Amino acid sequence: MSGMRIRELSIARAGRTLLSGLSCDLDAGTTSVVLGPNGAGKSSLLLALAGLIPASGDIDINDRPLASYRREELTCRIAWQGELPPTEFGLTVRQRLLLAEREGDIGVAADAMDVAALLDRPLGELSSGERQRVELAALMLREAPLWLLDEPTAHLDMKHQIRCLRMLDRQRAAGRAIVVVLHDIQQAMAVADRLILIDGRGGVEYGAAESLFDGDRLSHLFDAPLLQRGGVLMPDYMGDA
Repeated sequence: MSGMRIRELSIARAGRTLLSGLSCDLDAGTTSVVLGPNGAGKSSLLLALAGLIPASGDIDINDRPLASYRREELTCRIAWQGELPPTEFGLTVRQRLLLAEREGDIGVAADAMDVAALLDRPLGELSSGERQRVELAALMLREAPLWLLDEPTAHLDMKHQIRCLRMLDRQRAAGRAIVVVLHDIQQAMAVADRLILIDGRGGVEYGAAESLFDGDRLSHLFDAPLLQRGGVLMPDYMGDA
């Protein structure tokens, strides 16, 4: 499987520079976690990497510019998980997974995301967490070597957050390049090989996770206090209360 090469990437939306000068290699078999405050540009970064919004700089897949790919070619190389899709089309879970199927087994994906019992249910009858698990199962059925995920653990209870993160780690170990936006620092520490830190003022930092998981750095990024408990960073929810 292949990854993506990014050089001097800058993104601006509505006249505001979100990030400037990002250079990194999103290699096969690695997970890069994107961290930053609300509105910093994390989702915009994923959209730019998918070729869905304009950006300046160079993005290459297999030494070929992203802009040179036809949309149908990109769908074979990049898989996206973002906001929950609409349900007004009346699809069942099984029909949704059949639409996504390009490789793999629907039963295996459904079991992995704990939706096997939901296969004959209409999407519109499911909770947000159940629908999120369906979309993650659909992602598993794609053949794309690069996965872009925007808050995949949103809506999920603890059990299914764990399932999701373990699934992502298996996919990384199988050779996919994974870029994932997360808000939970402990989840990020569990899966990240590399970090992309976006401050929303144009600043961006990329590097190995072990060097960037620093309490002072992340406290400054989020403008929120973090505590170090053993080898784990966690928000200081109570402060001096």
